[in-house]
Amino acid sequence: MSAGILLRQARESVGMSLEELSEIICVRRTVLNDLENDNFESSGGLTYARGHIRNIARALHANEDLLVEEFNTMNHDFNRPMVELLSENSVISVDRKKAKISFGLMAKVAAVVVALLVAIPTAASFTHAPSKSGAKSSTAALLPSSASTTSGNLGGTTAVATKTSDVSVVVSANFGSTWLAVTDISGTQIFSGMLTKGSSQSFADSQLINVTIGNAGAVNLNVNGVDAGAPGTTGEVVHLQFGPGASSQG
Repeated sequence: MSAGILLRQARESVGMSLEELSEIICVRRTVLNDLENDNFESSGGLTYARGHIRNIARALHANEDLLVEEFNTMNHDFNRPMVELLSENSVISVDRKKAKISFGLMAKVAAVVVALLVAIPTAASFTHAPSKSGAKSSTAALLPSSASTTSGNLGGTTAVATKTSDVSVVVSANFGSTWLAVTDISGTQIFSGMLTKGSSQSFADSQLINVTIGNAGAVNLNVNGVDAGAPGTTGEVVHLQFGPGASSQG
């Protein structure tokens, strides 16, 4: 799903027109319309478009980080140096001349590399492999940063670590619509998009599930088959982690 579609869905979910949004964030209606159609030229470049998206998300009480992440993914715009971003928007000019390489310096570097290749195997022959440890660590339930690693409060209920083989989470939009993003332990995206009122999504993993909810008061969580209630209040953005063994009791 594109960043423009997500912007339009976020605006329509709160019943706001382009004209109303334009007055709130002081951005022309035509620019907002272009953003919702994934046209970023009228914004003045990707950097300014990203700034507009952040302002729109705040005005709509949507998930700012999720919208920017979708924008970056769409435009392959990750971890770019600041000098490139400034150059892109004509703030500075970048000197494209290539630096001269000293062949004398290259020869010295090559000599050092050869010396290291000879020295490393020699040093390794005098070392011993460390003994293997048979200790194993048990995996406990991972909860929000404000909660304990063994127990914590989640929407008025207490989450307690118990021994199970995996973790399952069901997010149900019982009270309204919300932004929802779910990733696994490696950060791989499992789900990203809008969860409309009355719909639900189920997720399961053997290690870890990361859940970001843009409107915590709109949903109800079920963790490992146990009702955990709402994880927050209306309009609140929460970041949750669940590992094997998470259960809850009243």
